[in-house]
Order: sequence, then C-alpha cells, then structure tokens
Amino acid sequence: MDANNTQNGRLIHQIAQKIPFTPLHWSVLAWLAGNAVFQQIAAIPHPLWLMGALGILWVVYRAGWPSSCIAFVLGWSWAAGLAWWQQPPPIAGLDVRAVYLARGVVVNMPHQGTRYNRFLFRVHQLQTDAHQQQGNWLLRVSWFGAPPIAVGDAGELALRIKPMRSYHNPGSWDYAGWWYHQGVRYSAYVVPRATPAAALQPTPCCWLQRLRQQWRTALQDLAFTPDVTGVLLALTLGDRSGLSLAVKQAFAATGTSHLMAVSGLHIGLVAALVVGLVAGGWRWIPRLCQRYPAILAGTSAGLLAAVGYAAITGFGLPAQRALMMFAVFALALLRRRLAAPLNVLAIAAFAVTLVQPAAILAAGFWLSFGAVIAILWLLPWVRGRHWIWQALSIQLGISVLLYPLLLLFGMPVSWLAPLINLILVPIFTFIVVPVGLLGVISLPWVPWAGELLGLLAVLVQWIVDGLYGLAEIGRWYYTLPPVGWRWVLLGAVLLILAPIPWRWRLVGLMVFGVGHFPGRTPLDWGDYRLTVLDVGQGLSVVVQTQQYTLVYDTGAAFTSGFNLADAVVLPYLREQGIRQLALLILSHGDNDHAGAAAALLAGLPVQRVLAGEPERVSVAAAPCQAQQHWEWDGVEFTLLHPGKVRPAVSNNASCVLRIRNAAGATLLTGDIQAAVEKRLMPQVSADAPFQVVVAPHHGSLSSSSKSFVQAVQAQHVVYAVGAWNRYGFPKDPVLARWQATGAQGWRTDQSGALSWLFSHSGNLYGPDEFRPRQQRYWH
Repeated sequence: MDANNTQNGRLIHQIAQKIPFTPLHWSVLAWLAGNAVFQQIAAIPHPLWLMGALGILWVVYRAGWPSSCIAFVLGWSWAAGLAWWQQPPPIAGLDVRAVYLARGVVVNMPHQGTRYNRFLFRVHQLQTDAHQQQGNWLLRVSWFGAPPIAVGDAGELALRIKPMRSYHNPGSWDYAGWWYHQGVRYSAYVVPRATPAAALQPTPCCWLQRLRQQWRTALQDLAFTPDVTGVLLALTLGDRSGLSLAVKQAFAATGTSHLMAVSGLHIGLVAALVVGLVAGGWRWIPRLCQRYPAILAGTSAGLLAAVGYAAITGFGLPAQRALMMFAVFALALLRRRLAAPLNVLAIAAFAVTLVQPAAILAAGFWLSFGAVIAILWLLPWVRGRHWIWQALSIQLGISVLLYPLLLLFGMPVSWLAPLINLILVPIFTFIVVPVGLLGVISLPWVPWAGELLGLLAVLVQWIVDGLYGLAEIGRWYYTLPPVGWRWVLLGAVLLILAPIPWRWRLVGLMVFGVGHFPGRTPLDWGDYRLTVLDVGQGLSVVVQTQQYTLVYDTGAAFTSGFNLADAVVLPYLREQGIRQLALLILSHGDNDHAGAAAALLAGLPVQRVLAGEPERVSVAAAPCQAQQHWEWDGVEFTLLHPGKVRPAVSNNASCVLRIRNAAGATLLTGDIQAAVEKRLMPQVSADAPFQVVVAPHHGSLSSSSKSFVQAVQAQHVVYAVGAWNRYGFPKDPVLARWQATGAQGWRTDQSGALSWLFSHSGNLYGPDEFRPRQQRYWH
C-alpha cells in the first residue's frame, strides 16, 4: 500500500511540475469561482453584508489561509458589491396597464423592422395622471408604424411599460438577464393615439452612435441582397439586426456563428493584422527601429486599432471583453515585461471580471479564453512542422477543447466546423473584415468605396450560399447529454490534453466515447412525463413515454422571424436528449398554438403531424379524428374531439387529447369553448377524475363552464398564459370555478415550465416548477 501511495504521489508531483500553475493562477481561479458562486443566488445581498464579508476576509487573512481562499471571498464580495451598485433602477409603483408620458432621448441605432422600430430610450421623467417621478431609466421601446427615428432624437412618448421577462424552461435563453446586464430592466411600446408623429426632435447628443447610423444608412443604400447587407452590418458595425433567421441557422449548422459576433476573434484578428503591417513597415526604416522596436510600434498601433474597431461596433459587451483581453496582452508587451502567456491570460481574466463580473455567465467569455488556452497548449507540439499541419492541428485542437464548453452552454455543434473554419477564418481575417471596415467607414466620403464593397459583396454572397448548402449536408439533429455528463465530457477532454502518461489519456478518451452513447431513458415502461412549457401567451406541451415523444402545439411565430420553437421547444427537447418526435399535434390553426410548426419540423425530424385545422397550419398534416386511439409503452392516448362534422369556429376545432396510465389521466383541451365542452361532458364524466387538465382557451370566460369544470374533477389545472397578457387571462370567475372543485391552479407565467411524472406504479409526482429553480437576482 505504501509503495502504491508513493508511486501515486510521484505521479501527481510530476503532473504538477508539467502544469505551470503558480499562486497567481490559483488565486485568479479562486476569484472566478467566488464570482461564479455569487451569480447563482436569487437576490442581491444588503450592502451591510459587505461589512460582514470584510470581517470574514480579515479572519481568513489572520488565520494564515492560502491566498486562494482570500481571493474566493474577494471575488464573491466584489461581484455582490458591483451588482448592488450597478443594478438598473426600478420604477416605483409600476402599473403595467397605465400609460406613462416618458421624456427622454434615443441612445442607440434603431432597429428598423417591416412594421416597427425598436430602440433604447434613456428616460429621465415619467408621468401619469396620478404622479410624476424623476430618474434615469433605460427602456427598450417598440414603436409600431413609427416615423423615421435617429440616434439623439429626444422628446416625450406615451408608453406602456413592463418588466423584461424570460421564458423559464430548461434550455431557454435568459433574455431578461441578457438585457439586465446591459442596464435595461424594462421594455415598453408606444401608444400611437397618445403620441404625436413629431414627438421626437433631433438633439446634438450621441455623436458616435449617430456616425454609426450614418454608416449603416450608407451601406443599406447600396441595395445589396438582404443576406449580404446583414453580414456586412454584423461584421463592421456589430449590428446583427439585419441577419435573417435562415442566415443565423446556416452559420450555426456549420459551426461558424462566432464569425458573425464581434468579439475576441474579430478584435484580435484586426489588431494582429495591424500589428503585423505596422511592425513589418517599421522594420524598413532602421532609424525608427533604433529609437523604438518594431514589435512595440506594431503593438501600439494594434491596440489603437482594437479600440477603434470596438468603438465602431458600439462597444458592445463582447467587444468590451475582447478589448480588455487584448489590452492586457498589449500592455504587458509595451512595458517590456512579457511574462509567461498563462500569467497574462490570468491577469486578462481577472481584468475582465473586475469590470464585468457577470461576464463569467457568458459563453463568449469561456469560449474566448478556451480558444487561447488551446492555442497555447498546442503551439509546442506543432512548432517546426509544416504550416498546413500547424493550421489543421490548432483548428482541430480548438474544436475538441471547445466542444464540451459548447455543450455546457447548450450551443449548437457541427462536425463540419473544423474544416469550414480552416477555410473561412483566413478569408474573414485578411479579406472580409478589413475590406468591409475600410469600405463602410469610407462610404460617406469616398466615391469608390461603394465599388469596393460591391466586389466584397460577391464574395460574401458566395460564402453565404455555400453555407446554405453545407448546412443541409452537415445538419445534425443534435441532442445534449445530461448536465452531469457534460461536466464529465469536459473533464475527459482535459484529461486527454493533460501532460500525463498515455494510459490516463486513454481513460479520458474512453470516457469521452462512453459519454456519446445513447443513454437509457429515465422513464420505465408504463410511465409518462407531462411538461407544459412556458411559451408566453400560447401553448406547447411535451409528453414523453419510455420510447416516444409527442408535442402538443408549438407556440407562436412572429413576422420578425422570432418563433417559440427555436426559442423554447427545440432547446427543451435537446436538453431531454430527444432526437425525433413520434407525433406533433397542432390543436388548431391560431398562431399562438401552431405558428412555430414549420420551425419545429426544420429543427427535428417528426414522423407524423395531426391538426384540428390542417388547412390553416404551415405544415402538411392529417386531420385529428375523435376516437383515434393508440398505445405507447403501456400509456394510452385517445383523441376525444373533433368529430367527423367539423365546427366552423377555429377555437372549437381544437384537438382534445386524453392521456392515461396507472397513475391517472391528463386532458389537453386547446381552445375549446363552452359548446364543445357540453358535447364532451358524457365522455369526460366517465373518464373522471383527471389528475392534470390544461385549462381551455387559457382561462377565458368563453370556456371552463361550471358544469365542465365539475365533470372533469381535476386535481391540477394549468393556465398557459403570458405575463401581463392584454386579455387578462385567466379570468377571475374561471379561477373561482376550478378552485371551488378543489383543483390546484398553476400558471406558466409564474411557475415557468411545469412537469409531472405519471408512474406505472400508480404514483403521481409533481409538479416540478422550473422558474423558482432558475431564479437569479436579476429576474
């Protein structure tokens, strides 16, 4: 035993010597860990807590504990203090149904859609009939049918205001959190009848944003294809509003989405290009080299170029992080104290999270640092080899290391990514980005700039068309392994790349392979899981048995291209490891139930589609037919409505589905109204009690009649509603009817996704509310 311990200790010592970690590295890792722990809490601590934190820090210091313990406490305390200090101010007594007169100024380039304008409005005065308040609020405003709007326009708008809100489901993007960390806590829309057309007038503020809008207008006037214009705007001005959903999906399916986000890659590439050009030219003048080394001159110019590029793109948060990373590297070189690359990387990570503690939540933070670490790790292995071998090895190594990070953040992966990036990264580095920047900046003043961009547009169109084709070839209906396995995969990759004996790397390789085998479903034969997703004012339900998955409704789609399948349903299915759907049921043709059907079918194979109104949905579907019955894994499914004679009213054409096993029954009702409820009374009375019922028509007064509610004898009733929805659903009389029968009510706007497990043993487990588990201090 002693010999084994001695051998293991010797191995650990050898590994520690090969991994050049110093106290600086461990302290930065502890700082990051303390910050990350704070970001998981649900409420910002009171400022008095910081005094307690200082006391804890003093105790830790006096106890002589390692510096990493002190760094952990400092990371936690700094993140907490900055979150308290920088939190966007609340609006006192906010009434989401009131009309506010808001006086302020437009502070960013408006996003011009086909029917609306969206912009950030810096408000310093809010007034209602009741009172007036002064403050400093940043609102994201939508104005439908708006007149032309420019940055710096100021005046008074009539607004309805509500807090930002995310869809609370496993796998859904935290929309509210993203805006919160940019200082935006509320969204609003303009009330046209109370706002004159000339409500906003130009002012001399926001010169940088006005210049960016001038560049955008000049580029849009060139009348390139929408795809080319959207790509050039994203690369040069950091304006992604022109990217269509199809373009975003093509870049995602080929693993090249990072090319469309101005972050570490682009700023680093522009800076590196300027460094190379200036340093190379500097060496041609010996007198200059004698006074100032070429590499320092190039680095100074590269730093200025990085600042300029970040300014042109509007100093977005990713651009700020990338700029700080490059600035640390550049300053280390300019001071002629170019320390070990890992030291500079650690200082850069500390600097970024010192200014932006919440950056630790962003995938871009980890992907940027992960890519740099991969390059530093691979350079000693590829040095001295042919440049083609170097490029292939580094690109493959980056893809392997970033793969588990992409899984951890629920981002798409593509097996085509290493090869495509090997081709496109140099093209974007040396042609698209520099030529695009030069052309766009020169457009208002240089006549031939438009011709230069016209030549570039041909290349960009060729790239986009190629990605469309490759996206179809390389489309991978990927699913995500369970969260625990994603961490295991990350550990396996680190083990493979670690400086340890090959036998241990082979262990990592085997673990990595095992992690990709299809896992056993967590459901037993006869079980089913019912999940009502939070899709706002709409409906989507997922039913899983041991081997099959059914989706009932998809939520809405909008003219902007946003849809609930891409935002909610598909991310949830991927989180669950579902590779295909056995059946999609579209209750009826209304947008809030079936609008995202086409997007769902584009994202995942679906074997069969049924619809209450096949002629009104966007995909090929067979009609729902009463008494259709099937069994999956011991679970019974029966359609109760509509019959052969189809009602004329769309809501009453809804497919009504009953699901049943040993633990009880579920009733999915769509938007049926009282007339259909009366027709279904004999059957639901015979099937009662139902353990879970999704309330008809979101809790409308036209549904949930008293006799129907009494007949189903529900244990749980779910209201699929959007927060502060304009219809006021669910209505108070409807709530009272269900409550009078003993049914426990649940709302998706308050609970987020709701999930029940109907066990074959006869037990019902749930509901599992997702929103309380996801709650963070910014929600």
